Amino acid sequence: MMMPAPRQDADHQQGDAAARRAQRRSDRKAQLRLPFRPSLNLTSMIDVVFLLLVYFMVATEFKRSEIIERLDLPNRLSTGVSDPFEVPEHPVVITVRSSVTDAGQASVGLGFQIGLEGPFPQPETPEALTDFLASRRLGGPGRRGLWPEDHPIVLKPEVGTDWEHVVRTFDAAARAGYNNVTLTSG
Repeated sequence: MMMPAPRQDADHQQGDAAARRAQRRSDRKAQLRLPFRPSLNLTSMIDVVFLLLVYFMVATEFKRSEIIERLDLPNRLSTGVSDPFEVPEHPVVITVRSSVTDAGQASVGLGFQIGLEGPFPQPETPEALTDFLASRRLGGPGRRGLWPEDHPIVLKPEVGTDWEHVVRTFDAAARAGYNNVTLTSG
């Protein structure tokens, strides 16, 4: 009766082998069913973000005040339309006349007349001319200025006018702050 024992061992061994195979199959299926979870290393990405942040902070200019930019508009004057805000560049014409034309008799205080062409008050003295021109200059004391410093002023002495009277009139215009004073013949 001893014979049946090896058969039991063989059956037992086959059963163990089949159980092991079944266990391996179920392990493989379980591994296939698990979702794949990739992992990211964010350390290098955080370093790059901080480097970009530092770069943009250093490269950016922060300004405290506004800047007025010049706007270049198309030229409307070429179409024949005049600019309604443009002040015409008519020169201020100042006539100088000596009432006494004899050089031996003329003096600076006598016979000296200054006249402005246009609807302006007529100055009596060179100082009055200086005050008038200074009050009409942009940024001048009267704050009613129409003319910039380089607005043309033309001195027009009449024939026979004493040169000293013309020079005093020129000095009056220069003291008012104008730098475009010219002389023409009358």
